Amino acid sequence: MAKGTNDLILRDRLQFTPDVNGIQTTIYGRFDLSEFTSTLNRKGLAIKEIQFMLRSPGNGPTGNFNLLGYNSANPSKSVAESSDLKIWATTRAYENALDVGIASPDVLAIEQWQTYTGPANGILPGADATNQSYALIEHNKYGTADLHPDGFPVVTDLLIGMAMSNWTSEEQKLIELDVMLIAEEITITQKQLTEMLVQGQDQ
Repeated sequence: MAKGTNDLILRDRLQFTPDVNGIQTTIYGRFDLSEFTSTLNRKGLAIKEIQFMLRSPGNGPTGNFNLLGYNSANPSKSVAESSDLKIWATTRAYENALDVGIASPDVLAIEQWQTYTGPANGILPGADATNQSYALIEHNKYGTADLHPDGFPVVTDLLIGMAMSNWTSEEQKLIELDVMLIAEEITITQKQLTEMLVQGQDQ
């Protein structure tokens, strides 16, 4: 989305470390928006776009995050290894990543990756399972413009959630999640404020 005349571009960086099995249970970082929001003064932001970028500072000169979650494909194995990663932005603290979807209330954006590694035989036509393996990466992105075309009004800080499973390529490494918002300062109407307070009580 092109930056509008009144749009703000805000950035923050969150950090986490997956365990020895490449697992990170559901965690949240807080994107501080207090400078631009106030329930008392009805100051808020209409968030129009959110972009995520994963970084792994210890991975060589580029610091690129390894998008192949399980990176030890073994052609002799009979089953594939799978890895999962989900990142989302919300104003509601869901206890588990499995509860977060595009129909979940107060979710502004979601990105998810699923990767598979395993024997090529039966996956790639004519492949020889004795000396080949395969790797697949599936990425799905549901942006704020898709879920909330008119922008999502907020009067509080934003929560950035993430969880991963079997991401052994980044086990026990410090991972950084860069987040960028495009938002516009707005005045919150009484109706919007009432809806937000009601939703907050339901959390």
